[in-house]
Amino acid sequence: MLGPLLFPAVSPAVSITGESNTYLQSRQASDGTKELPLYEYLNFAVQDLGKESISFQFGGWLRYNLKKNNEEPDLNRSDEDLSYAYLGYRSSSANTAFKLGRVMVFEGVASERVDGLYARTDLGMNFGASAFGGSPVETGTDLPGENSIYGGRLSHQVPGVYQIGLSALKQKKDSADFRKEEGIDLWLKPINKVELLGKSRYNDITSAWSDHSYFLVLGPFEKVTLNTDLSKINYKDYFTGTTTSVFKFDPAVIDQNEKVSIIGEQVAYSATNSVNLSVDYKAYSYEVAGNAKYYGGNIRYAVEKSHGAGFSIHKMDGDTDRLKYTEYRAYGYNKMGKADITLDLLYVEYGAEINGVKDASTVTLAAAYELTERMKVGADAEYSVNPDYDKDIRTFVKLSYSFDTAGTHAEAPVSRPQEEPKAAPAQPAVDQGTPAVAPVQPATPPAAEQGAPATAPVQETPKPVMEKTPATTPEQSSPKPAPEQSSPAVAPVAPAPQPAAVEKTSPAAAPVQSSPATAPEQGQRKEGAQ
Repeated sequence: MLGPLLFPAVSPAVSITGESNTYLQSRQASDGTKELPLYEYLNFAVQDLGKESISFQFGGWLRYNLKKNNEEPDLNRSDEDLSYAYLGYRSSSANTAFKLGRVMVFEGVASERVDGLYARTDLGMNFGASAFGGSPVETGTDLPGENSIYGGRLSHQVPGVYQIGLSALKQKKDSADFRKEEGIDLWLKPINKVELLGKSRYNDITSAWSDHSYFLVLGPFEKVTLNTDLSKINYKDYFTGTTTSVFKFDPAVIDQNEKVSIIGEQVAYSATNSVNLSVDYKAYSYEVAGNAKYYGGNIRYAVEKSHGAGFSIHKMDGDTDRLKYTEYRAYGYNKMGKADITLDLLYVEYGAEINGVKDASTVTLAAAYELTERMKVGADAEYSVNPDYDKDIRTFVKLSYSFDTAGTHAEAPVSRPQEEPKAAPAQPAVDQGTPAVAPVQPATPPAAEQGAPATAPVQETPKPVMEKTPATTPEQSSPKPAPEQSSPAVAPVAPAPQPAAVEKTSPAAAPVQSSPATAPEQGQRKEGAQ
């Protein structure tokens, strides 16, 4: 709990808002080692530094394993990362902003962490421009040599109708080109109830288009909304010049020559203010791994700030045994004054046995209590039986504290540096590195979970969607998929059911599950530890 310790009081001329999240997890690694990792995530914003236009933003995390690994006593028990820390200036006109330090850049083809400078401004005649430059922050890689990166984006818009952008970036290592990418992004709303957004990226080193991703929203018409997404990814071109270990794959597992086309459709119907029904279908066409179809339906009931429940059935029908299964999920939650409780059940029936097991199930129980308006405590307990573990019990305890030294700011604490594009923004990246049972993490989770089971069951929805973004980018966001949901790491696989992150302190929204980054490897089943 660093928040109240670091900021007990400040000058009334300065405003500090932020959030501290402390997590303690109990789990067992793939080698049978019991682990007790402690996490601290801290982010804050200091406003009004001399002038209202000057601010300082900070976000980072640290981890320490409270239980020593006796088999590997020299193993590092701690890890940390400075996600972002920069001095910012924002003009009262022309949407002009400058950031100096470790910044997070989301401009067209760029989704980067950079130690350097970022700037943007509006130009005349509805044009806008942004640029950045510095040294890229690489995560989990060991790439020698001098490293530099720079890029920018030029855009034009008619407010409320369209915005189109052209962007490029170049990264060099020892004066040699390491990455060269160009792209085009589009947001278009030609008429009411029709909205299109998407992005295409070109790899100038391989001289090929690496990926395309587009999303169309139609409606609502009466109470019906249609969501269509279409994407295509060439692995060889997409994963050239990776700067994080998340995107480094074993050629024996993932073929770099893989290409995939994904098309999906969702039809949602709001029966009442509290009841929502939806059906969805997604087709995966892989040149190497084969094809698969994923389809099903959901029913959700929710009363804002009170209670809710949901039930879903989905089926995966693919070319291989591991792409044949049916999954069932049910959940319910209730808020009682300052307390809330959530129960989440997941059951998967496999088309063929995996490690001699025909099905898998997970039960998750979570509770939270609001000690004060700014401080909340919570705990999760999860029990799983699946192809990788005969019994897997995990617990999670969390403490959250938000602070605002000014005491009058209506805005929520800053969880990451916010860019404010005038058109529809792209969705943040899917977190690839948080612990398997962690709740939705604040801002910037570790690049890779240290000591996480190599054969840990992946999470619920078999949508192999990954963002080519540093693994320290924010967690999942809006349920409306944005164009950046485009780059699968592997073919969709049958999950051993680990219900994904559920924000237990916000029971008004249905628990949201995330996408698997890798398939669970087959191997000897283990008995988990509490």
